[in-house]
Amino acid sequence: MVQGDQQKRLDRFNYILDYINKSNSPILVEGKRDTKALKDLDCTGHIIELNNGNSLLSTVETLVKQYSSKSFIILTDWDRTGNILAKKLKRYGESCDLVPNMRIRDELIVIGSKDITCIEELPTLIHKFRRETKAYR
Repeated sequence: MVQGDQQKRLDRFNYILDYINKSNSPILVEGKRDTKALKDLDCTGHIIELNNGNSLLSTVETLVKQYSSKSFIILTDWDRTGNILAKKLKRYGESCDLVPNMRIRDELIVIGSKDITCIEELPTLIHKFRRETKAYR
């Protein structure tokens, strides 16, 4: 039963990763470790780190100027700070006539379940799922 749950979570993650890679929407993450984690999972989307010395509003305004996509993906951690950042990014994005995508973040929270609380831990969890589901085949 545990293996089946892991396979479902892994399949869902693979679907999300495929969606992100096909999307032309920029991905907002908190910092360098999050960028590295997504790259380690073969994420090919354009990743923007929030911890870049600019204000959140300035970062969102840059999205308007530099990207043709009217949407952007919010992938902050699901701890207290990440939740606050996500809400602010959503509000700022909407005020700039952008469409913030928090659905992917919400899906990753479900996939991470009680195992992880941040993006940088995602590769460890996904590699564990891959290893364990492969071992049962």
